[in-house]
Amino acid sequence: MSVFSVITINYNNLGGLKRTYESVQNQTARGQIQWIVVDGNSSDGSADFLRENSQNIDVLVIEPDKGLYDAMNKGLHLAESPYVWFMNSGDVIYANDVSEKLLLLAKTEPDVIFGDTMFVDERGSDIGLISKLKPQRFPEKLDKWSFRFGMNLCHQSFIAKKAICPDYDLQYRQAADVDWIIRILKKNPVNVRFEGVIAGFETGGSSAQHEKKAWKERFAVLSNHYGFLPNCINHCWIILRRLMFNLKGK
Repeated sequence: MSVFSVITINYNNLGGLKRTYESVQNQTARGQIQWIVVDGNSSDGSADFLRENSQNIDVLVIEPDKGLYDAMNKGLHLAESPYVWFMNSGDVIYANDVSEKLLLLAKTEPDVIFGDTMFVDERGSDIGLISKLKPQRFPEKLDKWSFRFGMNLCHQSFIAKKAICPDYDLQYRQAADVDWIIRILKKNPVNVRFEGVIAGFETGGSSAQHEKKAWKERFAVLSNHYGFLPNCINHCWIILRRLMFNLKGK
């Protein structure tokens, strides 16, 4: 059995899908990956590309869905490996030997493996590391309180045992991934940090395209987990910290 189920969701993002495809196929530990691709019946050539390359995809689903997180739930239910790892179209496993290095950590059987993320543009060019572009310190360990002052970790660099993964809550359209990670961390999982960059995250996705809705949803998610009043106080510090960080960078 493979160790990682890498789950890729795609809808009309052929260019990004091809980059994700190459990053998975080029892994030196490709044999330890169950690659699951769920396409929402794309009309831009993505579906044809996937069918033409289906021999390199372990599980392929091409059908309409109810949105991103519905598709992610489909992928989660199809996962057969001990660990699940979401790498959506446009996102990449950052280097060819990342999965091989992650195998060494997986041998100790932590519940969660996490690491740094490189932001990339729509052409796949590096923008900068999340650990450098975010004002909050990148965590050494994770717990249920890790994100009360904002997210300092990307979903693509958060790998969890399938046994502790809930379904994504479909009431959220933009921030179900934030809710999903916090719900996992509330289970007090044993977690280990990968000392390196796990993923390249393509900016400009659904959350960026619907920024105001995304902010409102994230606020609602954090209020649900940490309390409304504490979350209001925490956001005052988030705003102040961002202002100080921006001034320092000038």
